[in-house]
Amino acid sequence: MSEEVKPMSEGIKVELEISAFGQETVPSYDDSFRKHEIARTRILPKETTLAQLEEMVKELMAEIKEDFQQPEQLLAKVTLRAKETDGVLKYLG
Repeated sequence: MSEEVKPMSEGIKVELEISAFGQETVPSYDDSFRKHEIARTRILPKETTLAQLEEMVKELMAEIKEDFQQPEQLLAKVTLRAKETDGVLKYLG
């Protein structure tokens, strides 16, 4: 990532999950599927941009491809946790 994101006390907890899966050939089995997952959590400042989140996702996808070079599907899920109290949105983290 070209721009470093520093945690702040008023940060947002961001959960990043990357899943790769696909069919593979294994002797003595009729069907075989393989799945790899990475799940990481970071506390990021509210000013974090979508472009910065995309860079984090790309880095994790590259990491998972080191173990699973040609997955049929490679998926990303980014979760922000928040709750609303008295009309105020409070991020959990």
